[in-house]
Amino acid sequence: MNVNQTEATGRTLEDAKNAAAQALGLSVDDVEFEVIEESAKGLFAKTNYRVRAMPRAAEVEKPVEEAKPARTPRAKKAEPVAAKAEGGEEVEVVATKDDGKVAVGILNDVLDLTGLSVTAKVSDVTGKYVNIELSGKDVDYFIGENPTIDSLQYLTNAMFGRKHPNGTRLTLDGGGHRSTRAAELEQLANDVAAAVIERNQEAVLDPLPAHERRIIHNILREIDGVETYSEGEEPGRHIVISPKK
Repeated sequence: MNVNQTEATGRTLEDAKNAAAQALGLSVDDVEFEVIEESAKGLFAKTNYRVRAMPRAAEVEKPVEEAKPARTPRAKKAEPVAAKAEGGEEVEVVATKDDGKVAVGILNDVLDLTGLSVTAKVSDVTGKYVNIELSGKDVDYFIGENPTIDSLQYLTNAMFGRKHPNGTRLTLDGGGHRSTRAAELEQLANDVAAAVIERNQEAVLDPLPAHERRIIHNILREIDGVETYSEGEEPGRHIVISPKK
């Protein structure tokens, strides 16, 4: 291998890139990466990515002492529960009925473009969440065998956040889909937590939307022997369940 190249592995692509950049004594921004292996994903996979890294062309001749320090890997962090007020002070986010009106207006505009007979209305407002119910003869298009309601929810949150970046979040439901899904997530969380405790090894769940991650965090908060945190960027953000030390 070229002396100006290195390889590194990590459970996530970000972890592998950080490890490779650190080995070269450079920052991630100063390194070019090639993904050379992505191992089969699984709950207890220790390494998912292998990357080959080399300094960017303009950085090859730089002495190591002039290179920028490698970025420190992100620390574990839980789901955000507060917004920043002016001056940096944390304030609790509380959704309002006006937020609900704006959100429903945006969502109904999107639904009109689909040509489907589906309408949205606010079912309730709780904390920072505006909960919206979909109804109509075509609602099964969003909650059927391959539900697309999460994709619609992600799109609506993105559109709402551009107009009103106040920390309010939207959840969409229809035909009892969320209660059924919540029961599935509870079973998943309990099963994986039991396996983590038995193996004494952390597990990585598939990416989930924020409201589903919140369900799992809340369920496992009550179970001794495990702890949870989220990592990654939306929409690929996922939960890691670890043995509690």
